[in-house]
Amino acid sequence: MEILIPGSKAGCDRCGQCCLKGSPTLHFGDSPLLKDGTLDYKDLFTIRDGELVYNNMEDEFIAIDCELIKIREKEGSRTCIYFDEDASACGIYDKRPAQCRAYECWDTEKFMATFTEDKLTRAELLRGQPELLDIVNAHGDKCSYKKLSDLFSAIGDGKDLTGDVLEILGYDTYIRPLLPEKIGVPEEYLDLLLGRPLIDTVIMFGFKVEKDAQGNYCLLPLQGSSETKK
Repeated sequence: MEILIPGSKAGCDRCGQCCLKGSPTLHFGDSPLLKDGTLDYKDLFTIRDGELVYNNMEDEFIAIDCELIKIREKEGSRTCIYFDEDASACGIYDKRPAQCRAYECWDTEKFMATFTEDKLTRAELLRGQPELLDIVNAHGDKCSYKKLSDLFSAIGDGKDLTGDVLEILGYDTYIRPLLPEKIGVPEEYLDLLLGRPLIDTVIMFGFKVEKDAQGNYCLLPLQGSSETKK
């Protein structure tokens, strides 16, 4: 995000940088936006505890210690899906989330204050749906970033635990199509309910996942040529 010199800007000139550099995190007070149809579950995704995220205030990536629900971003970028780049305008401006309303790039005090406010969680969204919440929680336990972090740390120390990593990644990949098939959950909701697929986010540990000619998953370091199959 552009770093502004104090006093160099007195108000919004609709440059769109706040919308281009990342979508907002939803707060508890934003739940009416889902109830009135301004936002849809398919427009959201979850960043889970321990996941690496981009901090556009400091222009750096950090591992978070809580759960965040965010509006989706346009494919291949960090641009909020509601931002119209041609018009340099927000498509839901009159009902934009609290974080957007608080953000003023020339004076970030109000925005920083939102970090202490309660964030919207999947537990709140799934209140009244205990069976689905149990599935979400079980997935979170099995596929926690803490477990993956410990495994990759041990791998870095020379231990052969890539099979354990692939087991977790395999479970995450296996359960995703089951929710639409067995429970009728729309496929577009999966990134909200389960977070982003681990085969995509595993790059935060310096590895990537590919399939070989037989359809087996291979865990490959981003630098190097060794691989482990499942």
